[in-house]
Amino acid sequence: MTTASFPAQPFAARAIRNFLVHSGHVPLVLLILEALLARPGYFLRVDPYLLLLAGLVQAGMAEWQSGRSTPNALFSNLVGPIVYTVLEVALEGGAFFSQWHHQAYWGFALGFGVLQSMQIWQPRWDATLVLAESVLRSAIPLVLYAMFEARSKGAALSVQVFFGDHAHSFLVIVLLLLGALLGFAEVSLRRSLARVHALTAQLRQYSEWALGSGILDKAIDDAQTLSLKRVERAIVFMDIRGFTAWSEQQTPEAVVSMLNGFYASAEASLGKVSPIKLKYTADEVMAVFASAQDAVRAGTQMLAGTRAVLSAMGLKAGAGVHMGQVVEGVLGAQGAKAYDFIGDTVNTAQRLCDAAAPGELLASVQTCEAAGLTPGPGRDILAKGKREPLRAVAVMP
Repeated sequence: MTTASFPAQPFAARAIRNFLVHSGHVPLVLLILEALLARPGYFLRVDPYLLLLAGLVQAGMAEWQSGRSTPNALFSNLVGPIVYTVLEVALEGGAFFSQWHHQAYWGFALGFGVLQSMQIWQPRWDATLVLAESVLRSAIPLVLYAMFEARSKGAALSVQVFFGDHAHSFLVIVLLLLGALLGFAEVSLRRSLARVHALTAQLRQYSEWALGSGILDKAIDDAQTLSLKRVERAIVFMDIRGFTAWSEQQTPEAVVSMLNGFYASAEASLGKVSPIKLKYTADEVMAVFASAQDAVRAGTQMLAGTRAVLSAMGLKAGAGVHMGQVVEGVLGAQGAKAYDFIGDTVNTAQRLCDAAAPGELLASVQTCEAAGLTPGPGRDILAKGKREPLRAVAVMP
């Protein structure tokens, strides 16, 4: 809670980090204090390890809470002293509550809990609250040092007596000043991280538009994903019949509005059928899949899903699907590159789309067989650029 979280890290790593930057501070200082005040053999007893356990439990709870929509910062900070108190009272009894450093543990936990809760509920005060939290953190060794000195001298803790020593005044000023400086640094760091996270999210969105989320996720883990390679792909094309004639009678804004609705309905109609990539070009949608079954299902769903948007404009769409070898990867020159799919398979799918009647999906016989469909009555398509007719089957949505 005191620093930016890093969700990509494993939970255990994040919990240990929280222990080091926050939850372990009071327990570690208490452990040192108790070790100096205790008789020899302190580390052979259970007490120091209960302190460490309390800090680790608190760190784990804080990280678990941070994943919730409304984390309970107060509870997260009180978990450590609760665990420590329950275990120590079971060993020591009621004498536990009379010891100053135990009371200090609860006091600091409550203070951090209140400040961090206010950061969640009053984000406009974030800078001031972060600064206050940092100053409170710098006061941990200061307060416990004062308790240690009072205990070692066998005297009651007195503010007047404590500040009567100029060395103590120097210590207080320096520690609180350092806390304030670290608080300002934390505020600056948080603001910088917020800008970085916002920019990262924006760049990721742009990258997903260019690559597709599936390709982007793989490319982040392995840059070789973007290299050119020959693979088997099922390609679906869908375009609007009569679009050119219709658009001539419309304003550019009306055309863009219709196309955005067309694209949105096509994408929404895919449901759980996830394409490797979706590509929009004018009135045409291209979707690439790893399996013929997904491609055929996607083609029928897109035709059905876009029917309402298009019929409102007096338009319809047709689609084609074909499966085969393509070269896939990033193509282009130094100034402009794009992830694309090249090969006769792509051309064939587009030719089938061109030949499809309004509301019809034409699938090649090979694609139907690969999808496990029994080819119905087919027809030969005389496609541009093809020597031989294409044998295709109409698959109605």
